[in-house]
Amino acid sequence: MIDRVGRHVAQAGERVVFLYFLAASFLIRFPFFFRDYIDRDESTFILVAQSLVDGHLPYTELWDLKPPLVFLLLAIPIWVFGKSFVAIRLLGVLAVAVSSFYTYRIGREVGGKPAGFASGLLCLFLMSLFGSVQGVMSEHLSMAFFLPGVWLLISRRTGPGYFASGLFLGLAVLAKSNLAIPLFAAGWFLVFRALRTGDAQAPARLGLLLAGGSSFVLLSVLPYVLMGDAALWWDAVVRAPLAYSGEQEGFSAGHLPFYALVGVFLCFAWKRQWLNPKLFSNGLLTALIVGILLSFISGGKLNGHYLLQFYPLLLALLAGILDRAGQRIPETICGLSLMLFLLLPVESWLEYGAVARYHRTTGHLYNGEGVEVPRYFRERYGQPGKVLFFEYHIGYWLLDTPPPSPAATHPSNICRPALFPFMPTERESTGEELEYLLGEYRPDFVVCRSGKPVFDRRHTAANATVMSYLQVYYRKDTVLGRAVIYKRL
Repeated sequence: MIDRVGRHVAQAGERVVFLYFLAASFLIRFPFFFRDYIDRDESTFILVAQSLVDGHLPYTELWDLKPPLVFLLLAIPIWVFGKSFVAIRLLGVLAVAVSSFYTYRIGREVGGKPAGFASGLLCLFLMSLFGSVQGVMSEHLSMAFFLPGVWLLISRRTGPGYFASGLFLGLAVLAKSNLAIPLFAAGWFLVFRALRTGDAQAPARLGLLLAGGSSFVLLSVLPYVLMGDAALWWDAVVRAPLAYSGEQEGFSAGHLPFYALVGVFLCFAWKRQWLNPKLFSNGLLTALIVGILLSFISGGKLNGHYLLQFYPLLLALLAGILDRAGQRIPETICGLSLMLFLLLPVESWLEYGAVARYHRTTGHLYNGEGVEVPRYFRERYGQPGKVLFFEYHIGYWLLDTPPPSPAATHPSNICRPALFPFMPTERESTGEELEYLLGEYRPDFVVCRSGKPVFDRRHTAANATVMSYLQVYYRKDTVLGRAVIYKRL
């Protein structure tokens, strides 16, 4: 069976292979099209994208700690199809298919077509399953540009190829700013390699790479320059992420085993020549992986969806190891790996059943508290007035109303005081923001999550402030699943 698959993949054209990845991405991700929200970040991206469609540049009306390309990409399906979860999740399908396809192409350069195909397919699973990655995250969108840029660096080592690579890599940074660190590491690798080999053409190619990378970055500043407020772009895209990183607690010892395991693996892979030391691609991929890990360490956090930046590069390297291992891999392991590919998407198979059961029970496909709460408001109150979502804030989008303040665009930003200087607001602290939202804005309804504090448990003062307002000025209206709705007295 392995031989048959290998021969078929080896004979298939690039378009056919891409269609395989596109079909697999759709099949695995389709049942999650109907969830209200899968990650809070995705909901925030949708809100800012809607604001962009309505004519407001990112960071002017609504605000979030992400580069502007994320909002632009999500604004496109909203502008074309309206408020459609399906259109937005199809963008995620395309992003995952492109990322998996270029993981395959990079793996093919390192270890041949069959090994590259296996790495691409496994990448597709890891970018679509486990945790919050069934939604459309900034990592999905950034990798759809980052991996084509890396592939061009490996396979098109000419001036035009480097310039085109720079264009893609620049777009990747505009979708996920921490990718600047692995690109910096890759830049040093290219410089040292050029010095070691005495490549006289390297400076010109590197210049074209830098020119391509800066083109779209500079273009993204232009709307703010024309608006007369370029500092707003600088504050939101550069200064705010740096302030946020500085606010984090720093390196967590709990993440040490992960970093140590990857470090030991890379050391053994090079020392024992599991990786071909003569291949330019192996050195470049290693530099990028080290840079990715450094970006995680500098950020002080290691959320599950962050690893979407790590998986494709590691899997491409594994394709090279798999190729060099060759016939030493037992046939039993090959057969078990095929079974694994069928069993890995178990989350998708279960979700298909959950959607079918929900439809039979309620007559609706879209499910979750983020959908049910706006549906309840419309059925019970018609126009509910002012609503403040501390949870399930995709509800703003479904109720056709923007969040009441820039900080409330992503509720967790309310408790990030380091970000307030960069938001378009006069409020300077969490306390002032809560006083405005609950004391001045005075929402008619407040939505929280049952059994969970409004903010992270360490924000005791903010949680106490919210609960004191709710106890004095609100009563519990209803509970829908895990959503608790409070109505003002």
